Amino acid sequence: MRRENKGLTLIELLVALAVATILITVGVPEMRSVLERSRAQDAVSQWQGDLSYARQAAAAYQTSITVCPLDSATRCSGEWSQGYTIFIDTNGNGVLEAQDERLHQRDPINMRDAIGADPPQRFRFTEDGLSEDAGTLVYCAGSGADNAIRAVAVSRTGQTRQIETSLACD
Repeated sequence: MRRENKGLTLIELLVALAVATILITVGVPEMRSVLERSRAQDAVSQWQGDLSYARQAAAAYQTSITVCPLDSATRCSGEWSQGYTIFIDTNGNGVLEAQDERLHQRDPINMRDAIGADPPQRFRFTEDGLSEDAGTLVYCAGSGADNAIRAVAVSRTGQTRQIETSLACD
């Protein structure tokens, strides 16, 4: 009478574990890169949406709309990585005052990420939808590898566009 084996031998199990270890070792770094690219793309898409909203609100309300990171004194001098606020800036001074209306607030970015060097202090859109402040916000995800850097640029005409090439996080 012959018995059939219904399990794995120790050798087969060790080979399977070795193959799985190799696959995980190769795959995990690439997965991190994919997640960083996705996080950067998501953040820049949110920025572009918020900047377009501010421009449209300025034209609709026929007033100045400011988008900026606020410091503790409600002035436009904070860090973009700590989030930003969109508000109706009735007197155009870049300060969120009692008579100004807060339209939207964005939370801080992921703590593993950073904002590129020399971001604009603010973006102010006039009642005709133009921007007083042209500039680029660069999002540097995690490792800062070239494929995990995205940006949104605002022109003087108020147009926004995403940028994926020739960016640096220095």
